[in-house]
Amino acid sequence: MTSENRLMATMACATALLLLTAVCACAQVDLQSVEPLQIDVAGQRVVSDWYLDPPTGEVETWQVQAEGWAQVHHRWATGAGWKLRQEIAARPDRLEITQLRFLESNATGVSSGGVIVPLATLDGARFECIGAPVGDAGRDGRTATGTLGPDGVRRINNLEYLRLHLADGGVDFDANPKGTWYNGPGMGPAVVRFTLIRADDGWRLISADGKARRGTIHDFKLVVTPALDTPVADVHPVVNTRWTEPYSPTSRLNIGTEQLDRFDACIQPGGVLTRDERFVGVRDERVDGASITDATLNLSMPIERDGVYLVSLLAGDPTREIAATLAGGVGEPREALPVAAGDYDCWVVPGRAVGGAITISVTGTARICALQAAPMMFASEDYLLERGWWVSEEFHPEDDLPR
Repeated sequence: MTSENRLMATMACATALLLLTAVCACAQVDLQSVEPLQIDVAGQRVVSDWYLDPPTGEVETWQVQAEGWAQVHHRWATGAGWKLRQEIAARPDRLEITQLRFLESNATGVSSGGVIVPLATLDGARFECIGAPVGDAGRDGRTATGTLGPDGVRRINNLEYLRLHLADGGVDFDANPKGTWYNGPGMGPAVVRFTLIRADDGWRLISADGKARRGTIHDFKLVVTPALDTPVADVHPVVNTRWTEPYSPTSRLNIGTEQLDRFDACIQPGGVLTRDERFVGVRDERVDGASITDATLNLSMPIERDGVYLVSLLAGDPTREIAATLAGGVGEPREALPVAAGDYDCWVVPGRAVGGAITISVTGTARICALQAAPMMFASEDYLLERGWWVSEEFHPEDDLPR
């Protein structure tokens, strides 16, 4: 980026910032400045600066355009053995801070990034969170509650969601906006957790990566909004955050005349399980289903929350072999493995819930006895299908970090 372009970007940034301040005089979320990072919610200063350890030198900042956003600023810095990309996107109801940093190594072994919240804002504030407060705090199910301050809770570990009750209105910090799905290599699900800790310069709300001694790519997204009406525990309902276990089903549809207690789509690698072990409570005389022959069967399953689900179909016919193509509105249709006459198997397909229902299309010769759905990504956590992780991908010309 040339000096002239940098000057023009700086002037555009300043002009847009003035315009946004004027437009958002009565708005809930107000980006006051990018360097230092200053954010107000309902006229209250909720972020006073960036936090970065190890720190960087000079950061280049410019503004880009993105539909639906009042301001989008990109930041880029690089040095010996490290690179940093930051994005801050603002509109009246929402502000996103997204960061990706590459470190070849760090002697402390830690890469930390996040924001500083003023002491005056948080000291004495009541909070609700999905996390692990250190100190005097109550708990109702997944939600912990208490009061922040030098004589109250001074630290919250494993923080996924934080709601602050402030004098002029509440504010939410979503530290894990994508929920439990994971879009990188390897197996999911996975979550991102922050730490809130009181320090001399303010309350540090930070994400830390403890593997920086050997090098790391450390990324996160922090979303700031006015306090939602949704209870804290329901913003990102727990699905299953242990990568060693399957996603847990939350919805079931029995097609047969008899109700199924449950059935399990999971078979351990290398294991051999009988039909009764795989489909608890399923017996030949109890199972009836919807049958088709060289046709298409559309099954509609009511779902409480829109999103992407792992849908399991209990398939089997006592007198004939069945085989079909499955489609659930996500990706390409897939061929299900044939099931021999008299056997039962579990066909699995990703399904997308829209308007409170998932529609699964079964094309071929089949007999479906039951369906169950396990949520993987709710619509509010979608940074994959309807939009990307970054609001804009107009990155610096020298930026070769992962998208």
